[in-house]
Amino acid sequence: MEILPYQDWMRPQVIAMFVDEYGVIADDFEKLFTDFYESAFQKGKCIRIVAVEGDKVGGFQSFFYWPISINGEKKYTLQSGNSLVHPDFRGKGLFAKMLDYIHLPENNYNVDGLIGFPVQMSYNSFIRNKWSNPFNLQWYVKPINPLLSLFSSAEDKLSQQFGPRKAMTIVNSETFARIEQSEAFDGYRFAFQQGTYWRYLFTQGEETCLFEFKIQIRKKWIQELVIGKCVPSSYDESFITKAFFSFTKEIQRTTSVTLMSFACNPLVSVYTRVMRNTGFRKIDKSIYFITKGKIANYTTDWSNWDIQRGDIDTW
Repeated sequence: MEILPYQDWMRPQVIAMFVDEYGVIADDFEKLFTDFYESAFQKGKCIRIVAVEGDKVGGFQSFFYWPISINGEKKYTLQSGNSLVHPDFRGKGLFAKMLDYIHLPENNYNVDGLIGFPVQMSYNSFIRNKWSNPFNLQWYVKPINPLLSLFSSAEDKLSQQFGPRKAMTIVNSETFARIEQSEAFDGYRFAFQQGTYWRYLFTQGEETCLFEFKIQIRKKWIQELVIGKCVPSSYDESFITKAFFSFTKEIQRTTSVTLMSFACNPLVSVYTRVMRNTGFRKIDKSIYFITKGKIANYTTDWSNWDIQRGDIDTW
């Protein structure tokens, strides 16, 4: 089999692979495919790779533009995702070959770094491919209204209270690395995201802290409010603590949810202290974070990498 860059003639077969694997509706996935990879924001930046045998597509792997800002400087970083090998071609090492393709010198893919959030099944393949796993996102939870949440829809109340999201740019001047929070990136993500999301903005003087969240239903009755993003303009512990207290108070005042959850890099000490200060407790669940490339090579201290659940393409 050959490993090649994606071409438009492969599109129907790639769509069909995902439809067969995940049971999604073909027209819906084709629209998602277009919005995700072929928008002006991604065009010329994302990399799609396929494994083919003649005119038969046997695998697909993508690296999409997911800009990280480090010390206020935007980097050309890509997130790995939407990896799939056709059942007829599994067991032949195609996934590893597609991962390798981006690093071959003759292909001239000059990126600052790669990041990923693999599931358990693919994690070992990435590690064998010399990706590093500097930390995992740690989940924290806080009970809110376990009983009241049984009798009302949190989504209905949140929609009434918060309304649609607005694209925002938030910059911090401190030495933290994080996924860019900009109107341009928001606009791109808003176009393909499925489901309902809300935002809450806490302000204190000239500082702001953005929360983005959604509802996830567990076991038919648990209404979990998942905080995907906490984007502060300042990493002062007192400021972020006040922001979490303000957000929690607003949710308790307007909505009945069973619990709130937040996943972040546990090496960022300000978050671990804020979690303790605001009544969130650590649970035995985490999300793999992996990286490779220039960024991984020159980064030795990962305690200033503000990576969260909302930074994953599936948010």
